[in-house]
Amino acid sequence: NNMMGRIPPKVLKTIKLAEISLKDFTDKAKNDVLDWFSVNPAHWIMLHKVMIAYLKNETITKNQLIKFSERSYLTSNTYIDQAVEKNYFKTIRNKKDKRSIFILPTELTIKTFSEYVDKRAWLYKSIK
Repeated sequence: NNMMGRIPPKVLKTIKLAEISLKDFTDKAKNDVLDWFSVNPAHWIMLHKVMIAYLKNETITKNQLIKFSERSYLTSNTYIDQAVEKNYFKTIRNKKDKRSIFILPTELTIKTFSEYVDKRAWLYKSIK
């Protein structure tokens, strides 16, 4: 029962988008990989940077990733090490430069992330 009278179509669309966004967020929390990367924006940025580089067939080094995260070197380094421990990221030594380490997503992360972004595409497209 709406006391305000009829809701304009533009507002209805915003409501539907907000409801989808909320469900999307709560569903994300049910997935271990997405939930871990959602802990803070720095984690979320790292996940996206690693996945985008991987999908573009580009390399991303640990140091590049640390620069993107906008946290201290130590904190970022710890995040990456934890992601590797949890089997969300894997590392490969750069054969051309032994000091440099490439960060790659694991199969689990690739599958989870791809399903997540693909699902978002059709969720939001369905709203008129």
